[in-house]
Amino acid sequence: MNEIEELRTWRAEREISRVILRYARAVDTRDFDTVRDCFHEDARVHYGDWFSGDLEATMAFLIDSIPRLPSTLHVFGTPWIELDLATETAECETYAVNSATYPPDANGIVIQNVSGTRYLDSFAYRDERWAIVERRNCRVWAHNLPDEGEPPPPRSTRGD
Repeated sequence: MNEIEELRTWRAEREISRVILRYARAVDTRDFDTVRDCFHEDARVHYGDWFSGDLEATMAFLIDSIPRLPSTLHVFGTPWIELDLATETAECETYAVNSATYPPDANGIVIQNVSGTRYLDSFAYRDERWAIVERRNCRVWAHNLPDEGEPPPPRSTRGD
């Protein structure tokens, strides 16, 4: 690989990584315009077995559901990017730990959902930008726990 190809590869991988992080930040801050910008207009999105649709349906789903959660948090690992500069496409796999706080149920119990997820993304370079053309959110594990607030500080082992 010559220096020009290496620079193109580095730049593409950096831009793709930033799209992945921008998506997480935008969902967590409820910035739906930025969420939309992470996708090409013809994108398809699949959130596990419970949602699949085009970009318009995805945005409607997110705009309706995310604000119902008091908080969300997406923590992404480093993406694994298989880049094809000749076709200006990439396949990307990113591991994440996500959490969502659910509003109190009828008994006043707040549930914290914590899950391990693999995001499988297909990217394309069009209109001078990398964006997602297909996203699959594959949940690997999940725990639903009662949210009991902040834990007490650790106790001193010195007898203070």
